[in-house]
Amino acid sequence: MTDRRSGGPGRPDAAGGTPHRVARVFLIVLVGAALQLLVQTVFARALPKDEVGLISLVLGALPLLSTITILGQDSSIVRFLSRSASGSHDIRGYVGRVVGVSAPSGALVGFAAALYYDLQTLAAAAAILLVASQNTVTLVTSVARGRHLYERAMAGARLPFALAAVALVLIWAFDALTLTVGLWTLIGAFLLSGVLCSSWSLTGLAPGAVRVPRSVIQEGLLFFGLSLSFSVMTAADKLVIGRMMTLEDLAVYATVFAVMRAFDFTFYAIGYVLMPRVNALGRVPLGRLNAWIAGIAVLMTAGYLLLGDDVVRLLYAGRYDAGSYLILPFALSGVLKLFYSVPSSVIGGRLPRAALRTFLWFNIGGMVLNVALDIVLIGYMGLLGAAVATAIAWGIRLAGGYVILARFRADLGPRPTGSGTTQNTEGNAHGSQDEEGV
Repeated sequence: MTDRRSGGPGRPDAAGGTPHRVARVFLIVLVGAALQLLVQTVFARALPKDEVGLISLVLGALPLLSTITILGQDSSIVRFLSRSASGSHDIRGYVGRVVGVSAPSGALVGFAAALYYDLQTLAAAAAILLVASQNTVTLVTSVARGRHLYERAMAGARLPFALAAVALVLIWAFDALTLTVGLWTLIGAFLLSGVLCSSWSLTGLAPGAVRVPRSVIQEGLLFFGLSLSFSVMTAADKLVIGRMMTLEDLAVYATVFAVMRAFDFTFYAIGYVLMPRVNALGRVPLGRLNAWIAGIAVLMTAGYLLLGDDVVRLLYAGRYDAGSYLILPFALSGVLKLFYSVPSSVIGGRLPRAALRTFLWFNIGGMVLNVALDIVLIGYMGLLGAAVATAIAWGIRLAGGYVILARFRADLGPRPTGSGTTQNTEGNAHGSQDEEGV
């Protein structure tokens, strides 16, 4: 894959081609994945299953609650910055205004979630503070991602769990880990990460003279719908299990799923680089991308089917072996998700706003179907029903993405010189510098 242009601040030039950037991001993701799995392992080994289930509920709801309150601005600013050659926009002011809205709204939805699940006081506080902190981290790292600083952005995004893992291992080593200590550790790690990212946004971002166009906010609402449907799909199974089954059941499901997160983290690494980078490519090489992903999927699936049982037994000292039958449906969902990274990245990063709207409706339908399937299949099949429902929903979502790529295939070919700059067109969906800003 060859870049269409090179040079210029923030452009993906000498840093290497797309596979190399994905590989570097993936190395960071692997470290983050190991640390996040370490967090789950420490809790699973040190706490009773009902307490592990409670923490899994709080962490499982975090992506959904964060999505609700950041209103798609994380993806929208990535799309804007990756398509804009100008460095004169007031990104610092934009970040400050979005955080000023998302932090209190994050506290509000965290409180609502605590009431809905009747969480104890400390668990409720954790839900509230983790959402507010996560929003700050996500928005600031999205700015770096939009400027093609993928490695730096991913490192910042993984910072909360990295800090939590280090602290929890030390606490566990001194045999001092309880539910209360664990929740306070998570709160401290996420708050510190939010403070560090806020500090960088104040010192590392120039104020700029031109306000960010209002169209960024408008497109954010489309991304909000897409992100919401994605977050519901990633959290629905756990949230429905939390209502229909016991916390012990949720602990088994979430703990085995934690071992399968290699699929998720690979998906994140590909999409993290590919979404902004498709604007630096003359032609989107769909066939090459899918062949590359197929090779990765075969290797990962074979590894999990051969070694997954042993990994679960080794990590959790045999306490969660009863959930090993979930590995196969989890792997199926993981493969579908890997392939989904291509249409979701291309539609989100490169195609016109009309494609975003169509994709939004596909995903809303998939979200509703996912929740309905979870409720029905969990009632009939228990935890296996939740895993099967998720795989079906990902298959439908993937098919919808490729239907849209076929419809807008003309936008996948070579683009005229200068199309990476901000334009006031429906195709680029961004206003000019004269447009009223936000």
